[in-house]
Amino acid sequence: MFKTTKKRLVGLALALGVGAAGVVAGTEAAMSKTAFEAAQDRIEAQAEAQAKACARFKGHAKDVCRVQARGWEKVAKAQLEAQHEPSPEAQKNVKFARAEADHDVARRRCEPLKDRARDLCVERAKHEREAAIRLAKVEKVEEQRQAQRAAPKS
Repeated sequence: MFKTTKKRLVGLALALGVGAAGVVAGTEAAMSKTAFEAAQDRIEAQAEAQAKACARFKGHAKDVCRVQARGWEKVAKAQLEAQHEPSPEAQKNVKFARAEADHDVARRRCEPLKDRARDLCVERAKHEREAAIRLAKVEKVEEQRQAQRAAPKS
């Protein structure tokens, strides 16, 4: 049963990722306010559909699915904001949102574990989130430096 549930969760995670790419990639680089609002509506509709899709699971798998759906929505909205107002800060926020979403899912997956195994699982999730956040900060600084180098000196 666990393997079947795990396969379903992996399939749902792939579907969520493909859906996020389709929703956000379909928007133009320079968005008008109406295009931005329409994209937000699409993201919210997709998130609602994903939450409803979680109803087919039971117990812990359903909880993990719901957390994945909420995380997808947060990441998709951050990506949309980054497209609407591009900046190194916006890209950093996308990476932060992805790190937080991954962390929330990892923590939820740790819940059924007992004692030391759970502690190790939670600790691993925390370290992965912190590493992703540190990487996002470093990448933001690098992007700013590249932008400064590319800017014409006056």
